[in-house]
Formats: sequence, structure tokens, C-alpha cells
Amino acid sequence: AVYFVAGKLGLMLAFVHASATAVWPPAGITLAALLILGYRVWPGIFLGAFLVNITTAGSAATSLGIAAGNTLEGLAGAYLVGRYANGRHAFDRAQDILKFAGLAGLLSTTISATFGVTSLSLGGFSRWADYGSIWWTWWLGDVVGNLVVAPLLVLWSAEPRMRWTRGQAAEAALLLLLLLLVGQTVFGGMFPPGVKNYPVAFVCFPILMWAAFRFGQRETATAIFVLSGIAIWGTLRGFGPFAREMQNESLLLLQAFMGIASVMTIAVAALVVESKRAEGTILELNEKLKQRLTERTKALRENNLLALLCDRD
Repeated sequence: AVYFVAGKLGLMLAFVHASATAVWPPAGITLAALLILGYRVWPGIFLGAFLVNITTAGSAATSLGIAAGNTLEGLAGAYLVGRYANGRHAFDRAQDILKFAGLAGLLSTTISATFGVTSLSLGGFSRWADYGSIWWTWWLGDVVGNLVVAPLLVLWSAEPRMRWTRGQAAEAALLLLLLLLVGQTVFGGMFPPGVKNYPVAFVCFPILMWAAFRFGQRETATAIFVLSGIAIWGTLRGFGPFAREMQNESLLLLQAFMGIASVMTIAVAALVVESKRAEGTILELNEKLKQRLTERTKALRENNLLALLCDRD
């Protein structure tokens, strides 16, 4: 049901073909579900993908082909992440995040795009001459779905409770307020028209880095997701640095930026956590070393005193 609803929302932004969109959250939902719940949920993914497509465009045969590609993509991505990138804990370390981006983001997503576009072309629902443009849109939509949506779901499932102090809660509220303000400024048309061609999107990075350094991977993934929603809304209205005459081109440029931003900022957050963990380990080892030295010194003093008493006797 979640897949179906998310798929229908994503296909509302299908401009190059009714079945291909640059915004495809179900890819991230699929990957997260398989990582969190296991491979046993694949029938739900297959059924959701089939229903999304049979009620959108194409035939039963093309919908089966697309559903098979979507399901196999998720299974392949979950297997590769589990095998080489620490599975559900892929976002704990920066090196695993980069593996996740390469395996689940760039590699496994080729399966769904290839199955989907080939099924549509063979069924006569898309021209072979348009294969490349549809495939590229399909693939990038799945890539960014995995890089933006999957981390959000996996990280929140691992730690659903917010263990913030009052100070942290106030800081988080301020961060969210500034994120909304900056997002609206960059992608909501608040910049002067002449600034449109400047790389103003990078103004968002200080806010994302704030989340990475002060909070962690979960909050950073949330900030990326919120910013992505603001950016998509503004770009489709013709605002922001990625707005072009063709809406699909605008979304492709925006999604490429959001995918890179997601990987970079979540990796930075992981590095910060790793650094703090290492610092804590070093402090703990220092305390243990001091304790052992103190005990050793005490023992030596007792031995020296005993030896002195024995000499007097």
C-alpha cells in the first residue's frame, strides 16, 4: 500500500513518459523495507509495483516486466549492501556510505531502468528512439530515491526515539526554521532573477553541515529529505538554479544535485560520529591506563615499605 501511494505520487511528475519519472520514492522504500524487514517482503513490492503500472499505462505484460525489474532491483541492492556495505548499519561509517551509494545507488538501479524501458519498448508503449532519454530519467529517479529516502527510513527505524536535551531540541527547531528559510530563498524565487544562473544551491550546504556536525546521520538525512521536497516544489514552479524550460530536464538537474548532497552530508555526519567515538575510546583507555599506573605505583610503594621493614629487622 505504501509503495502504491508513493508510486502514484511519483508518477504525477512523469514528463518524458507516463511510466518514467525523475522523482521515484518507491525505490528507497523498497530498499529500506528489504534491509529492515528482510527478503520476505518482496511479494508486497512486486504487487505494489504491478498495481502502480497497470493503473497508469501499458498492459499486463509490460506491468509484469516493470514490477519484476523493480523487485529485482531492490533485492539486488539489499544483497549488495548486506554483503559489502554492512547492511542496515551502512550509514554508521563513511566508507560504508560510499559503498552504499555505489552499489545500491548507481549499480542495482540499472536493473529496474533496463527492465522497465525494455518492457515498454517491446510492448509498443514507447519508441525505441526514446529509449535513452526514458532510461536515463528512470535510472536517476531510482538512484535518488535510494540515496534520499532509504537512509531516512533505515536510520529512523534504527533509532525512532529522539533523545534530545532541551538545548538540543531548541537547536533542532532553529535548524529546521533556517532550513525552511534557506530552502524557500534558494528554490522559492526569493533571489533576484539575475542570480538564477549562479550556483546558489550551495547556500544550502552550511545548514546541512550544521545538522551533520551537531546532530548525526538521522537528522542529516531528515534535513536532506525536507530540503528535497522544498526544492522539487520550487523547481516545478520555475524557481531556483535548476529551473529550465523543460520540467523533466529541471528535475534531472535537481535530482543529481540532491543525490550528491545526500551522500556527502551523511558521510560527513558519519565521520563526525566516528571521530567522537574514537575520542571516547581514547579517553576510556587513558582512564584505564591511569588506574593501572596508580595501582602499580601503590603496589611498588607497599613493596618498598615491606622491604625496608625487613631490612631493619
